[in-house]
Order: sequence, then structure tokens, then C-alpha cells
Amino acid sequence: MPTFNEHQVKEINAIIASINTALEKLKSKKCEIGSRDRTTLQKLLIANKTKPANTTFFKCKREYSETIVSHFVSEKGLTKSKFTMKAQEYIFLLS
Repeated sequence: MPTFNEHQVKEINAIIASINTALEKLKSKKCEIGSRDRTTLQKLLIANKTKPANTTFFKCKREYSETIVSHFVSEKGLTKSKFTMKAQEYIFLLS
């Protein structure tokens, strides 16, 4: 896991807080989390005939995406999406 300075940790914590707020609103335990570009994810969902009820995106820096996804997989118990990739600009929640 990469090391981050104090400013980067504050940015990561702000993104994690916004995702936590969205998770509380969803109240669904069957959420998947991952990181992918918006348009690419939408095309992949259509190609795989997967139409989730709700897709929520969160903007982040590329170097933070894998750290944030791994936090939610290990700490919150969310499922890592099969559409996830490293170093992406968006974190997404599929519910």
C-alpha cells in the first residue's frame, strides 16, 4: 500500500466520508464497489446485460482509487465489482 502525506490522507478521508453517506442512504447490503471511468462502466454494464437499480459515482484522484476501494472491501465488507480497475478517476457503487 502506498504511503500518503497528511494532505492526501485528508482528501482520501473526505472521499470515504462522502461514500459512507451514500451507503447510509442506500441501506442495501448488496452493494458493489469499484473504480472505473463513467462511460466505460456504462458500456460494460450494457454489454453484460447487467442493469443495476442504482449507480453512484464519486470523483477522486487516480492514485487514491485502489486505496479507497480496498478500504471498503476490507473494513465495510462490500463486494469488489468485477468491473473495477486500478488508477481510475471515479469510484462507483452498484446497488
